[in-house]
Amino acid sequence: MKKNPKIFLSFLKIGAFTIGGGFVMLPLIRQEVVDRRKWISEEQFMHFLTIAQSSPGVMAVNLSLAIGWEVNGFSGALSGLLGAVLPSFVSILLIAMLFLKYFESAWLTAFFKGAVPATSGVIGAVVFVLARKNLKSFSQYAALLVTTALLVFWQANPVLVIILGMVVALWVTYRRQV
Repeated sequence: MKKNPKIFLSFLKIGAFTIGGGFVMLPLIRQEVVDRRKWISEEQFMHFLTIAQSSPGVMAVNLSLAIGWEVNGFSGALSGLLGAVLPSFVSILLIAMLFLKYFESAWLTAFFKGAVPATSGVIGAVVFVLARKNLKSFSQYAALLVTTALLVFWQANPVLVIILGMVVALWVTYRRQV
């Protein structure tokens, strides 16, 4: 197991410079832990991402725990967790103290009007990059299209869609082995 004190600082930096939650953090987390630091492989990142998304709780926190554990065991998981949540915790405290006072501010309204489409664009880019790098077969593209249709056009419950995807994947794997 690698000893690495930079886990906290890496996740602190990611948490401090992303607005919009876990999906917005994904490209930065991936770039930091896979490309820059080379703590985990692209395949491990995808496995951890799948686990983080299907586990209860905040996806970025789950991902920081899994990557931290992989890199440096318990202390790595704790460092990743603290680094990922500390900026949000401080931000929420500041917002709670100042937001009500400046709720009607034109500057604050303008900020949110700009942050919403920018955040949507970042999330769209993450989906595109992850799909392009990880979808390798016709069946995977078909699963992406079916999942998107279920969620966008029929407003299916995302939890049920994930469970359906897991059941189908298990069934396909079973059928291939028989």
